[in-house]
Amino acid sequence: MEEDSRLVFHKERLFENIDFMNDFMERRNLNWTFIIKAFYNYPESFITELTKSSCKSIGSDNNIHLHLVKLNNPTIETWYLNYDGKKVSSQYIDVDLTHSKDNLSKRTCLMLAIDPLRHGATYTPDLTCEKYGAYLDCENIPNKKYFDAWKKLKLPPEKTQSLGTSVSFKELDFLISNGINHFRLGEIILTGKNITDQTIISGLRTDVFTSKRIISYFSITKHST
Repeated sequence: MEEDSRLVFHKERLFENIDFMNDFMERRNLNWTFIIKAFYNYPESFITELTKSSCKSIGSDNNIHLHLVKLNNPTIETWYLNYDGKKVSSQYIDVDLTHSKDNLSKRTCLMLAIDPLRHGATYTPDLTCEKYGAYLDCENIPNKKYFDAWKKLKLPPEKTQSLGTSVSFKELDFLISNGINHFRLGEIILTGKNITDQTIISGLRTDVFTSKRIISYFSITKHST
């Protein structure tokens, strides 16, 4: 008999992880956005279910999913991961995360050049954005020199400074000391584990997805629910 390899999603467990992270961040005066890129090819009904959680901010590079989020729960802040830097006019997008200085607006989160191998705009004090960020390594903990470079920019503390990702979550205290106050989290919310060493993050469930086979982030992204 062939082993059952179905990946089973447990909505209530994901909601528990979101609740935990909301509380965790709030106690530290931080904000975070739930990045749902893993669900790029998932059906609309799945995305609709996510809007029933306590999540306050959702980000994706899938425009259709962000439209669904806003239509089903207008109170959720939507972040568009605009990797191509194209012009965005959709009324369903609250934050345009982009490296392009063209068409800057109040909803722009301008990605700055910190890592020379990744897209980023040059920071100048005359910029009027309320949100700034950077693209850094998402699989390995970024070199601390990039966070040191960020600190030297001396961005006003009231600005949103979005550099924290799932891979750098274990360095949270160091990031805070460098001015970072916003995290873009995806994988750890789904797996409950640190990316680099697969250690369990206390307070997060590790069984949002279950299967008789080993669960990986890759298997989640390929799953069709």
